[in-house]
Amino acid sequence: MHATRWKRCFASRERRSLLAATILSAALAGCTSDDPARAAAERFVDQYYVEIDLTGAHEEAVGLARAKVEREMKLLEGVQPAEESSRPRVHYRFVEQQEPGRDRRGFIYELTITFDGGDQIQRRALVTVGEADGAWHAVNFQEID
Repeated sequence: MHATRWKRCFASRERRSLLAATILSAALAGCTSDDPARAAAERFVDQYYVEIDLTGAHEEAVGLARAKVEREMKLLEGVQPAEESSRPRVHYRFVEQQEPGRDRRGFIYELTITFDGGDQIQRRALVTVGEADGAWHAVNFQEID
C-alpha cells in the first residue's frame, strides 16, 4: 500500500513538473518571436524603452535610429542616471505589423509606462527594422498616437 501511494505521489509530482515546464515554455515562447525582423524590433524595444539602456539600443540600431539614440546619448552626457528603483517600469505588447516591404518592416507596440507613484500612461511606438547583410536592425523609431 505504501509503495502504491508513493508511486501516485511521484506520478503526480511528475505531472506537475511537466505541466510547469510546459507553461514556462509557452510563456517564454510568447516573449520572443520566430520572425527575425520582429525579434530585432523587440530587442530594440527591450533596450530602449524597457531597460532604458541607450548603449544597448545603439548596438541594435543603424541609420536614423542610431543617429536618434546618439543624439539622446549626447544630450544626457554628464547627467547622473536615475536609480533603478525610481525608473519607470515599461511593459509592451505587440499590436500590429505594417505592410511589409522586401527589406523593411514596421512593428507597432503599445507601451504601458508605470511611474513610481503608480500613475500609468500608454504610448504607441513604431519600430521600423531593415535587413542588411543578413541581419535585421532598427532603422527608425517613433512614438505615434
